[in-house]
Amino acid sequence: MADSPPTLDAGYAPVGDARAAYETRGVSLVRYLARRTAKTRLLLELPELLPAEGEARPALALATFGIYCAAAAASFGRGYRQPTFDATGTELEEIDPETGARVVARLEGRGPGSRIRLAVDVDLPGIGTFEGREEITGTTLGLRGLGMPAPSRFALRTASPLAPWEATAVGLITAELAPRLGGTLVRGYGSLDLRDDRGTRGTVVLDRTGIATALVDGADQLVVRRSFRR
Repeated sequence: MADSPPTLDAGYAPVGDARAAYETRGVSLVRYLARRTAKTRLLLELPELLPAEGEARPALALATFGIYCAAAAASFGRGYRQPTFDATGTELEEIDPETGARVVARLEGRGPGSRIRLAVDVDLPGIGTFEGREEITGTTLGLRGLGMPAPSRFALRTASPLAPWEATAVGLITAELAPRLGGTLVRGYGSLDLRDDRGTRGTVVLDRTGIATALVDGADQLVVRRSFRR
């Protein structure tokens, strides 16, 4: 079991087995949530897209935000062990090893059956704040593996020196454990509706291959695609 994080891929951060090991090897559910969210490198373009002075590009900013939400909601790579469960009220902190952003995750409560409510808050130096709320509604068993659907809501609010901007992403992301020879494959899929306080609207779709595609409405529809796999 390795407690120190590995050097992560220089591309988008949530890629490959090195990332999966950082997230899933020997950690609790809340620690996993914090580490899964620690992909804030994906938001480093926002200062250029939302300058305090000059022309803002909210459509591209919304797509960037949507891609990050998809990445923060799922993992891709080889699974090492199932995270241990935490008590209600457990709160843990993780520092993003690439950007230094402070991530705080907690288990807010449990509902009927196997429902679990989780929350995460991120302080992004020079950008603003991000928060995520999800509720794992149970487990499903199908031909593709064991699924854990989680209705989710994410929000981001910029702070100085960026221009004021708020965005939300709401939808359903399912984490899935798929059996494979020699181990388990961890992946996710689903979609989120995107909007900001300037009237920009869009969608991000995450597929099982680890590709997230953000589509933002407008006169010329903007499409941004990122892969979270090698």
